[in-house]
Amino acid sequence: MILDKMAKNHTLRLLHYNVVIVTTGTGEETMGATVTFFIQSSFDPPLITMAIKADSRLYETIRATRYFVANIVERGNHDLAKAFFKPLYLKNNAFGGIPAAPHEAGGAIIEAAPAWLGCKVINIVEEGDHHLVIGEIDTAGVTDEGAEALCLSETGWHYGG
Repeated sequence: MILDKMAKNHTLRLLHYNVVIVTTGTGEETMGATVTFFIQSSFDPPLITMAIKADSRLYETIRATRYFVANIVERGNHDLAKAFFKPLYLKNNAFGGIPAAPHEAGGAIIEAAPAWLGCKVINIVEEGDHHLVIGEIDTAGVTDEGAEALCLSETGWHYGG
């Protein structure tokens, strides 16, 4: 059987992924970017897995620092996610005017995020054009318990397939 590329693309775009802003680095090198391939992958230990474009500055920094913060984007807050389509750097406690505070282990917590997870990198699987980064959650915070997470399928954006 031959792979039907249109069917593959359509089917992969039916999968649900949360939209998060991943921050990493320290000091003037603290940066953030939107990530859409992001899931929980284990209860014990608490792990998340995300796919990061292998030739990106975000991936390079995560690989070097071995720590990141995943800031959940609230449903309906497309503008926040769009702001980080191109990586932004933390300066004066803001990413281009978006308030944030440095996380003690690296990365930053974005004030507009209703929840966040701090994760130490425990493994990176280097396959394909996006490498899988597996992080163990070691800190977490919630600023809005009633908020729901934005899913890629709700945005009308296509990143996959």
